[in-house]
Amino acid sequence: MPAAGENVLVEPPLATSSNVHLLAHIPGSAAGMNFKDHYAYVSGWGGITVLDIAQPADPQVVGALPLPHFENEDVDLCGNILLVVNDREAKDLGSIMYVISIANRTAPSVLAVLPLGLTGSGRGSGHIANFVKTDCSQAWVDGGDHVEVVDLSVPTAPRSLGKFESAASLSDAFKVSHDTELDSTGTVWNVGGGGAAAYRLTKDPLAPKLLGTTGTAGRNPSPYNDFILHNSQRRGQTLLITEEDYIDQDEVPPGGCRGQGKFETWDVSGLGRGAITPQGTWETELNGMFTSGAVDSKAPVTVNCSSHWFDAKGGVAAVGWYEQGVRFLDYRTPTDIKQVGYYIPANGSTWAAYWSPTDPNGEIVYTADAYRGVDVLRIDNGGLTGKKVKAPVSNTWFGSPTLDSASFQPHSQFGFMCPILQAQLDTP
Repeated sequence: MPAAGENVLVEPPLATSSNVHLLAHIPGSAAGMNFKDHYAYVSGWGGITVLDIAQPADPQVVGALPLPHFENEDVDLCGNILLVVNDREAKDLGSIMYVISIANRTAPSVLAVLPLGLTGSGRGSGHIANFVKTDCSQAWVDGGDHVEVVDLSVPTAPRSLGKFESAASLSDAFKVSHDTELDSTGTVWNVGGGGAAAYRLTKDPLAPKLLGTTGTAGRNPSPYNDFILHNSQRRGQTLLITEEDYIDQDEVPPGGCRGQGKFETWDVSGLGRGAITPQGTWETELNGMFTSGAVDSKAPVTVNCSSHWFDAKGGVAAVGWYEQGVRFLDYRTPTDIKQVGYYIPANGSTWAAYWSPTDPNGEIVYTADAYRGVDVLRIDNGGLTGKKVKAPVSNTWFGSPTLDSASFQPHSQFGFMCPILQAQLDTP
């Protein structure tokens, strides 16, 4: 990932609200990000890139660690240890965890490599790893039908302690857990095809105590979960969640992306005493125009158009929404989520957005974009204006069916499985 610089040409965005501004761009490919001191650690398909964010509006590339890995979306770190996982190749085979030292902030180094799973059956873990203890001694690995627990008390000699079945994975439609987050109360939140589940760790690492779940309301299939609950952050008595729905398996052929997913708020004030209940949802304009705002809306426009990783601060969430860019959502009234800003880049697939920890004004956000790299954005007053905005839906996003139909003709035997240019038919 090259350094940001004045010579980097950036295409104008497809759409942006007047209060969101592009400050800098670092080209490359990025999936996730985490922070230590005034450094950002960016995961991409080629490894880890280190950015110096002492000047939050002008990050500079200061280090890198090449790694042969695939799709470590969420980079977690604790103390001087950073975790990267390579996803499974098939079933429960091929996944590995890299335990990385960032004691030297600009020169990450691999301390250990731990093969995960290796049972050869089921859907193995290996998608995302997160610390679940503040002393950095234990992590949960998601992405499979069971959560794998790893002992990191000796970082140079990590050990898999085995697996347990999370309530967040229990779904007849898609049994999988996807992400884990440790909140400020010591509660461990796990999300996936079965919804969201809150746990408290016990002496037995494979038997955490279940405190509550989102129940049938959060379980696939439901109006709130058409694929997986993707990731979460607790803010007070509200649990913020994105629902990912980038592909519907019942599509013919699959992959048309009729579902865009949602940003959701859930009431956790009754945790331990009653159900975790839904409060509100928000969807993009493109999603809503197909369904008049229905909660389980569909939109057949692009392949990557779902809500994804987000970060919340001060009542505003910055949400990566794949090819729908970054959406800034005011959730201070959980039953009435409002969009207060947006930035939709050209040729982008925004996987995540993060508030800069070094910006004293709380206005700067970094994106991790699979196609573009990193964009540095500023939203006026951190989005705390209360002004509701609506992003446009461009006709160009729907292609040109009239021109396409004029340019191509079906093959006489195979139809549109083998389209033929009209010019070829017109040629003598």
